[in-house]
Amino acid sequence: MPRVSAEHEQAVRDRIIRAATRVFAEHGFHRATMQDIVRESGLSVGAIYTYFKGKSDLILAGCDLITEVELGELRNRLATVTDYRERIVTALGFFFDQFEAEFEQPGRSVLVTRAWAEVDTDPAIREMLRRRRRETVTSCALLLQEGVVRDVLPAWLDVEALGHAVAALLDGIVLEATEDGPAYRREDAERRVLALIEPLFAARATARPEPLPSVAARPYESIRAAERPARAARAS
Repeated sequence: MPRVSAEHEQAVRDRIIRAATRVFAEHGFHRATMQDIVRESGLSVGAIYTYFKGKSDLILAGCDLITEVELGELRNRLATVTDYRERIVTALGFFFDQFEAEFEQPGRSVLVTRAWAEVDTDPAIREMLRRRRRETVTSCALLLQEGVVRDVLPAWLDVEALGHAVAALLDGIVLEATEDGPAYRREDAERRVLALIEPLFAARATARPEPLPSVAARPYESIRAAERPARAARAS
């Protein structure tokens, strides 16, 4: 029997992962079955289990493949752009392009919104989201650090914290677009992200502002007070 090449094995593996990702987007992670993935991939059950133990493996593999492809595309786009402001706009445009490619597919939800909704149903989903966030934060922080090194952004910038903030803002855009549905407008969403980034350029020549104090935890007494009668009634 001829030996199967590594290239062929990788092609089959990618075919399975992409089929699983489409199924997850259509049915959700919890409702999707391995038989759904078999049908979508056009492969046998045995072929799929040769590469993956089950849905959890496919969830993580799907995240890794999508991240690899997306980061490769982002690197390609940035490779020809030297002006820092243009690099920011290029990176932001990439986010909206890849988001819209998924958002506009009829009958399918944006995969990450499926994952957020089902994060407690499988530890693999939580790990997938954590991996995704780490990659997003790292990409944002690296681009911000580049601005500091180029002396375009303020040297006192906390690039890691701001990287988290930008990543959270981008996820907020995904949620807002999901809520808006047909009313979603890319140009409005882009303007909101730029409204966070643009002041950083103006702050380059300014001294570091006095840090704001940490936010102290404080019990939400109005909610607790409303719950007390109900708890007392249940206890009696």
